[in-house]
Amino acid sequence: MTASSKKISNIAQVRVRYAETDKMQVVYNANYFIYLEVARNELVRNKNFSFSNLEIEEKVFFPIIDTYAKFNSPAFYDDILDIETVICYDESPIFKIEYKIFCQKKLICEAYTRHTFISQASRRPVKPPARFIALFN
Repeated sequence: MTASSKKISNIAQVRVRYAETDKMQVVYNANYFIYLEVARNELVRNKNFSFSNLEIEEKVFFPIIDTYAKFNSPAFYDDILDIETVICYDESPIFKIEYKIFCQKKLICEAYTRHTFISQASRRPVKPPARFIALFN
């Protein structure tokens, strides 16, 4: 994140469901990426914004271009997870969303996803829509 970066943040909660765990009732690692998506959508929803509306109205998609996760300790069935989410935007076509997942105030996972916007017609990168940029003002 650069000095000129703007950011918005939110905290979302997720309760670990039994179906998301393995035989030891530990959350299966791929399910953390579902939690990140929940948190990402809750962040923009709390700002009265919708990626699905943007897709329909602006004819763009919002793909993930890469992702990373560091697992510090496991989450278990029925744990309540607090997911701190921050979108960092510095006016470049690629932007980063950072996540910290806590269980009982203990940091159990740090992650990020990087995204861009692409045209639905051409599947080529495009500038972020003005309504997305307005989130950071």
